[in-house]
Formats: sequence, structure tokens, C-alpha cells
Amino acid sequence: MIESSTLEDLKRLMAQGPGCPVCRYEQQAGVHFLDGLLYESVNDFGLRQQLTRSLGFCAYHSWASLAIPGTRLGTAIIEQAMLKEALRRLHDQSPGRRSLLGKRASLPSEDRACPVCVHEQQAATRAIEELVKAWDETWARALESAGGLCYNHLRQAIHLAPDPATARALKDVHAHLWQQMVDYLDEFIRKHDYRFREETILDEESEALRQAIRILTGEPRLSPTHS
Repeated sequence: MIESSTLEDLKRLMAQGPGCPVCRYEQQAGVHFLDGLLYESVNDFGLRQQLTRSLGFCAYHSWASLAIPGTRLGTAIIEQAMLKEALRRLHDQSPGRRSLLGKRASLPSEDRACPVCVHEQQAATRAIEELVKAWDETWARALESAGGLCYNHLRQAIHLAPDPATARALKDVHAHLWQQMVDYLDEFIRKHDYRFREETILDEESEALRQAIRILTGEPRLSPTHS
């Protein structure tokens, strides 16, 4: 059976070491999308409408656009258009009326869904759908070796599982991994007690702190360039 490019990417990302492969796939998809957008699609009508609704990218992807070589012109075109839209909104905004209690009415809501964030979320869903569809013992072992999925992507995988057996297998793999992290952290905390400070803190006990953060919040993003 020929695997899709998404599954091939997940295997490669799992082999990189501890960390949620779906988080990594999601971020990789975002970078590729942003790169292509800034090179080729800055004047695409549909995309420009979407960017106008969101007033451009989120803070992270706006700064990240400056870190991609050769995209400053595309970024400048988009940011100029968004500044013009911000000026239009500024001129249209009027003071909020006060209620009978003297409080200002809340600001009208705006659609600020960053197109790159939306693309990343769609890529993550696609990756999870293909993973649970292809799930077998080989994938279970590979995912366990990689440290498993983060909490949010695991919840999504269980929800998208094609049958109860796959959902149970996903739970079992992660219950084992997460309990191991709990035990490592228990030892890490215990050895900081003055009564046990002579005991050596093992590498896996120290690393468990990073792993716990990865599990609960996902893979860290690289800090974008602010130059």
C-alpha cells in the first residue's frame, strides 16, 4: 500500500525525536503556505478579501513573514493594504454610546481569523484523519517512540478515530507515556527535597519537565525575527 505524502511526513517528523508530530506538521504547513502566499498570491482577490476581513495575519505570522528570505516585497504589499483598511475602519468608527448605567457599549466584533492559522488547523486535521485511518501496531510503536501527541491533538485524534478499538489504542499509548512523565516528575520533585539532595537527578527526570509542557501546550514555535 502506497502511503500518502502526509503520512510520509508524519513518519519523518516522528523520527526527529520527542515531540508531537502533528504540531510539527501543522507548523511546517503554515511556513510553506505563508512562503507561497508572499511569493505568488499577494494580489489574489479571494485571499485579499480574507486578509481584509482579518486585517492581515496574526502577530506571530506577521513577524514570521519577515524571517522568510525574499518575501519582504510581498509582505510590504499586504501590510500597506491592511494599513489602508485600518485607516478606513478608523475613520468609520464612532464613539461608543453609554448605557443607562453610564458604561460604554462593547466594541463591535471583527473577524480576526489569521488565514495562515486557519491553514495550519486544516493541515493538522488532515494529518490526524490520515493517521487514525492508517492506525496499526507499527504506527502505535512509532508514535510511542516519538513521545506521543500533545493533549489537544490527542483529543482530536480520539474524536476522529474510525472505531472504538482505535480510540482505545490511542488512549492506552498515551496513558502509559503520560504516567511515565508523572513518575519522572515525582522523582524530580522528590530529589529537590533537602533530605534527598545527595541523589542524582537522572536526565529523563529533568527532561520530563519539558515533555510535560509539550504534552499540555504543544510544540514550541521558534521566535520569529523582529528585525
